[in-house]
Amino acid sequence: MRLSRFRVRKFRNIIDTGEIDVDEAVTCLVGMNESGKTAVLSALHRLNPIDGESFDEQRDYPRWLLSRDRREGVISDASPISATFELEPEDRELLEAEVGAGVFTANEITVSRKYNTDATTWDIPRDTKRAVQNLLSGLELRKKTSDQFKDVSDLDGIEAICAQLVADETDKQHEKTSDEIATIREAIAALPGKDVWAVAVAVLKSRLPKFFYFSDYSQLDGRIDINDLAEKDEQVGSSADQTARALLRLASTTPAAMASSDYEDRKSELEAVGHELTSQVFEYWKQNDNLQVEFDVDRKIKQVNPQQHTIEKTYLDIRVKDTRHSFSNNFARRSSGFRWFFSFLAAFTEFESRKEPVVVLLDEPGLTLHARAQADFVRFINERLATAVQVLYTTHSPFMVETDRIDRVRIVEDGGPKTGATVTREALTVGEGSLFPLQAALGYDLAQHLFIGPSNLLVEGPSDYIYLDAISRALVDRGRTGLDDRWRVLPAGGASNIPAFVALMGRNLDVTVLVDSGTEGADRLQKAVDAARLERDRIIQVSEVTGRRHSDIEDLFEVEDYLSLYNEAFGTSVTAGDLGHGDRIVKRLTDLRGGSYDHYRPADVILRNPARLDGFSDATLDRFETLIKRINSSDR
Repeated sequence: MRLSRFRVRKFRNIIDTGEIDVDEAVTCLVGMNESGKTAVLSALHRLNPIDGESFDEQRDYPRWLLSRDRREGVISDASPISATFELEPEDRELLEAEVGAGVFTANEITVSRKYNTDATTWDIPRDTKRAVQNLLSGLELRKKTSDQFKDVSDLDGIEAICAQLVADETDKQHEKTSDEIATIREAIAALPGKDVWAVAVAVLKSRLPKFFYFSDYSQLDGRIDINDLAEKDEQVGSSADQTARALLRLASTTPAAMASSDYEDRKSELEAVGHELTSQVFEYWKQNDNLQVEFDVDRKIKQVNPQQHTIEKTYLDIRVKDTRHSFSNNFARRSSGFRWFFSFLAAFTEFESRKEPVVVLLDEPGLTLHARAQADFVRFINERLATAVQVLYTTHSPFMVETDRIDRVRIVEDGGPKTGATVTREALTVGEGSLFPLQAALGYDLAQHLFIGPSNLLVEGPSDYIYLDAISRALVDRGRTGLDDRWRVLPAGGASNIPAFVALMGRNLDVTVLVDSGTEGADRLQKAVDAARLERDRIIQVSEVTGRRHSDIEDLFEVEDYLSLYNEAFGTSVTAGDLGHGDRIVKRLTDLRGGSYDHYRPADVILRNPARLDGFSDATLDRFETLIKRINSSDR
């Protein structure tokens, strides 16, 4: 199962967050201090925690509502956390193996939990009558017998009919009926639950993801008692010792191997561990590549008598060698940022090999890291952690926000006692303080990659930029109107990113927005107008030129012109007659060819060979010229 969304209600400073959509890989919760980010993660963690954490009415219920709600007796009905999970193919296969196909009518289930209980509540859409039909149809029954169960609505109703049939002494084929009833009862007994709901819970309970919550993961000590480490067996994340154990697993060794009495064996193991960890850590730690991780073993000797002594303690010392300055010191004396990153890497590789489903929750990770090291840490999450588990993390650092993945960001804001903390992905609806990390992140990214001018044209993607630039030049060459030189064209990376870009740029920069018609981004831009972040006449939709409700920039081309680019880009020979009906040529091509659509490759044909425009029809050039004139006039 994969977490797809969740909702927190009546928990700490939260009344109702609203539905929080979760990215399939990484979700970033951004907000001010005390906005409720930690509360959101804490509530989600308690749904199915690895460490047994539970909700406590006295501790967790909103204090300003506690007395009133106790009097009204509503606390017992409150569900502080509910989460919806998408069933994966293996989940459905296991369910159908028990009750057959067509029983579970949706691809999602919802699990919730209440105060003062460890039990979870499962909401599983199901066709219980279909389960009865499936069970009976899989058995060798006479029609006369199976017809007796036609009104049974769930599996737990079968036994009552069985009992009636067995007790019916007027049945002339009573012996045959009894054999059939025995077969039915045997099939029912083989199920893991008494009804369809119980069967589903029995199958899915072990597949429900566990939630690991980390606010400040226990950092490694520079000196570790190996004997003590070998004896303990603790939960993941519960102590510095467990981090050390994960560290040794990362290096494919054990406490016993590190404590070997043979010097050569022990030294060989130590050097192998040091080499392995140095290569692992410094793949992501880029602040100082002159460091090497080294291990040594120290022993505390107890003198029994002048002729005899025993080893009382064996310690593993973690040391870091600085080759630039030619010295080494204990791990505990390195910078807090390096120690945190090193400990984090060791601990979280634990999840890469875990077979059970896991969702990792990180509360303000990497605060002691330099800005560039935070970027390295985000890379670690994407490349290593998120390939194995889903990750949700909170931050107020702009360097932990990926501007090319703004769709992963959810904004947490506390509206006070009346509304509590809420979570939204709509950057247009929150205050400036909540937006600041996004503004700072975008500002840094723009400063690194773009030159912002006095007149800025925001488009969906690089293909839009290529078409406008190339065709504008072709129009100018023909003595027609091209895009004014004052425009700086900024690709937003997709329609869904445009509203966020407008929210972060619109008040301070001169922005015109070009969007396809009928997209989610176009619809959401109305909120930017309502919030006075964008003038209405600065929104230009392609449909203004095509006259059709749904239009992409590709629809400015005559069909034959665009197909010539498409066929050259993809090595196909599609003709207009091959396409189905509809307004959008991209949609028609997707319906024909299937799969996702790469907008860039046809545009790249023009980028590499601008002379291709010479063969385009006047109708194509006329539409682009009309659009360009509209853009040129938008800021006057």
